[in-house]
Amino acid sequence: MIRQGSRISEITVFLLYCLLHSGFGYCQQVEIRNNLLYDMTLTPNLGIAYRPDSIWSVGLNAGFNAWDIDKQKNKKWRHLLISPNVRRYFGHRADTVQYQQGTDATSLQWRDTTVVRRMQYIEANLIYSHFNVGNTRIPFGLYSGVKNRRLQGDLLAIGAKYGYSWMLGRDWRLEAEAGIAVGYAWYKEYDCATCGTFYGKDGRLFLLPLLGTNISYIIDWKNK
Repeated sequence: MIRQGSRISEITVFLLYCLLHSGFGYCQQVEIRNNLLYDMTLTPNLGIAYRPDSIWSVGLNAGFNAWDIDKQKNKKWRHLLISPNVRRYFGHRADTVQYQQGTDATSLQWRDTTVVRRMQYIEANLIYSHFNVGNTRIPFGLYSGVKNRRLQGDLLAIGAKYGYSWMLGRDWRLEAEAGIAVGYAWYKEYDCATCGTFYGKDGRLFLLPLLGTNISYIIDWKNK
């Protein structure tokens, strides 16, 4: 888990670098996102996306949980998740507002900018995860066998989401989204006890609900 997780972490950093490097050269806006619902699973997560125009965005989300929930019971929810995504925005409601720019009273200037109050979007994403989970319950009844076994392996999925976005201020946005993903997981199965009995390898298709409540910070290069 440690060696493979380290290699995947290096790939994640490289992908983030490529996204930032390409995005800063051409985009009008960069967004940094955090999924608050994902935080509730004790998994730190971060998303970054750039928007070349008002219609499309391309992004990458990542989450990483590297600790045991209960070490004595070998209860764990360890995983690394990487999810590139593409969004199509529509249903904009925009207003033109004025704001002051400058460092002191003599240099203050009024500028006009367009603020998108709310909008809708659809998102397509790919999901990859390396996981080591066991002796725990997964929401929505998924992988009920994890309650009595430990599974270590990988999964790939493709998903789609619908979302709604509200402006909280000039630079902040709140998003609510829901969707579904279909994919395949392959894994090794063990007894829950530490160094437990190995039961063999298995794999299965799955449907995964996708839910998110995102808080986003917007870096607007055009109006900075």
